[in-house]
Amino acid sequence: MRLLFLDIATDDLKLRKASERKIAKGPYAELFRKRLDLKMDELQVKWAAQGCLPEPTGYNGIIIGGSSKDPVEGKEQAWMMRVYEFIEETVNKAVPLLGVCGGHQFIARALGAKVIYNPRGREFGTLPVTLTAQGARDPLFTEVPDRFFAQLTHRCIVEEIQRDWKLLASSDMCTIQAVAINERTRIVQFHPEFSANNMIALAKFSKKSLIDEGLTTSSRFQRFLSFIRETNQAAKVLTNFLTHFVVPNLKRTKRTRRSV
Repeated sequence: MRLLFLDIATDDLKLRKASERKIAKGPYAELFRKRLDLKMDELQVKWAAQGCLPEPTGYNGIIIGGSSKDPVEGKEQAWMMRVYEFIEETVNKAVPLLGVCGGHQFIARALGAKVIYNPRGREFGTLPVTLTAQGARDPLFTEVPDRFFAQLTHRCIVEEIQRDWKLLASSDMCTIQAVAINERTRIVQFHPEFSANNMIALAKFSKKSLIDEGLTTSSRFQRFLSFIRETNQAAKVLTNFLTHFVVPNLKRTKRTRRSV
């Protein structure tokens, strides 16, 4: 098995080092590798801002993680535009693709949807997400309850989905929490890779912004943190992506090679 983790977290090396040290407690991609129980050589990592994006068909599946960059019209940098092109190529070549939080937004934007700042503000914390009827039947949510808790932190949202996409899940502040774009492409706004400890560390790292945005106050910050709790329900989508999207693609690839 050969998976690609496309890291779109930031193009700021100083911010990257600080966030990985204080929030992820190591390389960001490791949160995904551990959740997926993959060997070191089964998950290759590419930093998108450095350019030189690989050929998508060299992988059995691709995951695009979170980002501090907002894929909003007028705020996009050149490297982000190259990521959009990579996403289009990946989808056109039918390589299984999963977008998480920023990846969710980047993929939607690359494929024609509009990403905007949520007029209701930032969604942050361990919050409930509800599956639609289509979501409850989708393989990405196999063995996930119709209403589950997930770790959430985002300012932007996908404004609306394309006509042929399927809405899989919603939350109180964000209608478009998960989408099936086609047979092999899925996007989720929540963070299945984050533990409660990651979220608490992120809240502390972002304390000033959370206060400035009105989500909490200095005096109520500890109480704000107390509402963050552990949940493994959302993490199931990562192993489901592996089982129901990546492994079948790996088997198809092997059959094709044997028949050539």
